[in-house]
Amino acid sequence: MITINDKVLKYYQNLHQTRVNLVIHIIGSMLFIASNLSLVYFIVTTDLNGSLISIGLIVLSIILQAIGHQFEPVQFEGFKGPFDFIKTFYLELVIVFPMFLFSPFFKENWNKKRI
Repeated sequence: MITINDKVLKYYQNLHQTRVNLVIHIIGSMLFIASNLSLVYFIVTTDLNGSLISIGLIVLSIILQAIGHQFEPVQFEGFKGPFDFIKTFYLELVIVFPMFLFSPFFKENWNKKRI
């Protein structure tokens, strides 16, 4: 079982330091969550067009995250394979980022003075 504690949030904070990346992650994370929920709905209702649009929005949210990380001084170490990619995205965008967003770690990064 994975535990989300201050150590995990501190590590996450280190990878999400710039305001531009924080804003992109707010948008991208919410888009990722909403698109996954809509994908489930469209699959259940057998709506092919809605499913394809949802998949496109999921891909867009992943691209946004990659763009945001280009602004970071500390880069993510990368994925260990396809399963790690999927696990990391779902864990971080659905659970860790929302917890980080409402933590003091987010506020600390948001309020940092930049040169």
